[in-house]
Amino acid sequence: MALNEQLRQKRLTKSWTQEQLANRLFVSTKTISNWETGKTFPDIESLISLCQLYHLSLDQLLIKGTDLVDDYKKKEILAEVAKKRKQQFGGPILSSTILFLLCVGNSLFPAQLPSWLQVSVTVQLVLLLVILCNGVTTYYFDRQIKQLKRQII
Repeated sequence: MALNEQLRQKRLTKSWTQEQLANRLFVSTKTISNWETGKTFPDIESLISLCQLYHLSLDQLLIKGTDLVDDYKKKEILAEVAKKRKQQFGGPILSSTILFLLCVGNSLFPAQLPSWLQVSVTVQLVLLLVILCNGVTTYYFDRQIKQLKRQII
């Protein structure tokens, strides 16, 4: 039986609402709901607290030989990938935006820009090439991450 089903069944056996369990664990009812629907897994501290509340051992809850532990590891990997995605793509997107604005400013408003921001057409073409490379790289890695997610899920 999947962890989310076990958690729901144990809570109902105790005749507790999600809110009552959430209060005992000092988490939100949304967190309990996510655990019971399988959207997220409890962290290790919550697992230990759940085992104490339900008078179970961790072995009983996380039975070896099931896909539960693998699923848990996969979800952790996905969470880490999602966290790193913002860091990995933030730089190229921000730099591309700044370079694009510089190119647009030089093309449309060259007289209004300070002299240190004015660049030649050749430099603008190089900047556009850098923007294109950033976009292609970002797209490539985004597709790789999505493919990884499909394999994990």
